Amino acid sequence: MTKFYQLFSFLLLMSVICLYPMTSVLADGESDTAEKELDISLSTKENLFDISNMKPGDWAPRTITVQNSGSKDFVYQMQLQNSGEQKLFNELLVEINAGDQELYQGKLAEFKSLPERNLTSGTEENLDITIRFPEHLGNDFQGLESDFVFTFTAEGKDNSTVQVMTMGQVASVGPTSVGLSLPSTPSNIFIFILFGTVLVVGGIVLMIIRHYRRMKIAQ
Repeated sequence: MTKFYQLFSFLLLMSVICLYPMTSVLADGESDTAEKELDISLSTKENLFDISNMKPGDWAPRTITVQNSGSKDFVYQMQLQNSGEQKLFNELLVEINAGDQELYQGKLAEFKSLPERNLTSGTEENLDITIRFPEHLGNDFQGLESDFVFTFTAEGKDNSTVQVMTMGQVASVGPTSVGLSLPSTPSNIFIFILFGTVLVVGGIVLMIIRHYRRMKIAQ
């Protein structure tokens, strides 16, 4: 009888050991399935913006596709955070559009989040994002760099969330090897106008002098 119980206990123990890994595998599989029910993805996993030698007046348009790759509908938002120096970041401008709909236009530093946008399972939408370097920025912004992060957060009806990110980097034109600075266009225009005015006035004066000299010779 004792041997029977020993054999029974051994078989029971072996059954538990064998069944446990199978249960773990099933649990992991179920977890993977649950994760894929809410899934947001982007058309690019690299930097959305990677711009060097940007100068006042330049702009850089990009299009990113936001995809609902899961089996559940969700709403998503896009946030933008600075991850580098503040000086250039505080001055750069950004425009965000979805088709003909303008979602935001203003400074990078003042952008916090897009309003919630709905995306049903298996669908996608394009966001057109343009970074602009304001024309009025002068020599103080030479050689500066701005780094920022776009974070896309999808939220399901059960309040579960998933996130995906892409980066941005903008570097302005730096000083040249001979130490030249960015041209100050308004100042140059006024100099040219003044120089041209002096030439015109000088020419008129010379014409008047020559005219009087000819009249005296004629007399």
